[in-house]
Amino acid sequence: MVANTVEREFDVVEVTNEMPWNRIGGVGTVIENLMSGLAATGTRALWFLVDHDYRARDVESILARYDAVAVGTHDDLCRFDTPVVHLHSYAVNERLLDALAGRPIVFTVHSLLAEEERSNEVDLAGAVRWQEQLIAECDRVVLISEAELGHYRRLGYERLNPSVTVVHNGVRRPGRFRSPRARDTLGYCGRLVPRKHPEYVQMILREPGFERCRALVAGKAFSVYARDLVGRLGLEQRARYLGWCGGERLEAFYAGIDVLALPSVYEPFGLVALEAAARGVPVVCTPVDGLVEVLGEHALYVVDDSYESFRDGMRRWLAADGGELAALAEGAFARYVERFTDVAMANAYRDVFGAVA
Repeated sequence: MVANTVEREFDVVEVTNEMPWNRIGGVGTVIENLMSGLAATGTRALWFLVDHDYRARDVESILARYDAVAVGTHDDLCRFDTPVVHLHSYAVNERLLDALAGRPIVFTVHSLLAEEERSNEVDLAGAVRWQEQLIAECDRVVLISEAELGHYRRLGYERLNPSVTVVHNGVRRPGRFRSPRARDTLGYCGRLVPRKHPEYVQMILREPGFERCRALVAGKAFSVYARDLVGRLGLEQRARYLGWCGGERLEAFYAGIDVLALPSVYEPFGLVALEAAARGVPVVCTPVDGLVEVLGEHALYVVDDSYESFRDGMRRWLAADGGELAALAEGAFARYVERFTDVAMANAYRDVFGAVA
């Protein structure tokens, strides 16, 4: 085990496969904001990284950048004393449950893998079974939206564990809110997977009225189809892939776009929609799952997840006057401040930890 702390007693041990550094998806973003939220509430947390895919230099960067981090094996968990373990795990490893035996466990499900399997049309059977096992073995399940709670019940998961709570994600307040914006740059942020339809943001560049627009695409796990589409449509000079964005790169992404497009089939929470709301970026999105919980009435919703519906929504954005877009952005920002800050998330988790410890 390697660690950047000599302390061995913590209020909570946060077990994760992904840290904010060089993150793949939303888990790392949640960890980043939970770090700031718990710190603001005076909660002493250890961030225990296990079953990860980071290279040695990434681990060095993580240990240098973040406080109270340990990187080790499941057996190393016994070195730390805590009244509760908070689990953010998606890597299949049976040793994890053995290492946590006898400790109160809160398990946050960042997305229901059965829904990921359905919406992406991929075979995740092994991962789904592992997630179901974790749900059954933990003391409390946390879901990140009321929409996810509905999916949880439809999947019959209450028979696995009826002790379930909704804790919404939150994000730390960024440095700058800017609205209204121009009508030049379309943004997409997130994993490039089928359920999110990243190709739509490129296809729209060929539509009448969008000839002068460009697209910035932030995210990892690139879809081969989405990337090849740039070449087939002759959009190499108008669509730019940024890869993973965090810190200053993420701020530059949001500063550089005029609208965030989220034509998703399934969205457990909609963390990037919340990041956009906190910065004054209007959102065009499908009316699904957590997106509606995050944005309320303050978004340009499309009818469904078809390209035709997305195109109509983007045309509405292009035709909207500045006052309408400013009102959407300001309403979304007010909703963020009221419900979805990093401190609000941390306080909700503290209540859950206290209930199971």
